[in-house]
Amino acid sequence: MKIRTLKSVTTWMLATVFAFGAMFQQAYAAPQTMVTTEQLMQEMQVADQRASVNNFLSRADVQAQLAARGVDAADAQARVNAMSQAELAALSAQIDELPAGEGLLETVLFLLVIFMLLDIAGVTDIFPGL
Repeated sequence: MKIRTLKSVTTWMLATVFAFGAMFQQAYAAPQTMVTTEQLMQEMQVADQRASVNNFLSRADVQAQLAARGVDAADAQARVNAMSQAELAALSAQIDELPAGEGLLETVLFLLVIFMLLDIAGVTDIFPGL
């Protein structure tokens, strides 16, 4: 009986100590700095530019051109990751200005439609079945 009473008293004392300890506990943390919306947007833009350049470098045709010039693709990506914000913005802008060859299909289709219209009008005889 005495052991059960001793356990009960000990349990209640420990519970009380932990409860008071939790009430008076103080959390210490490093001082936090405020991040402005502009800073957050700038960091996101830099991350997007870095991802865009890394995606460009991971393309097979770009890696083939790098290898032809004696540049290792892993070294190129390491250099991109070490670039400053201004250098990264300039490189990303240059990549965005490169020709992509998207207009070729539209041009071919446009010329095909023009030739078909000229053939239907009887001006040319390119498509004899029309």
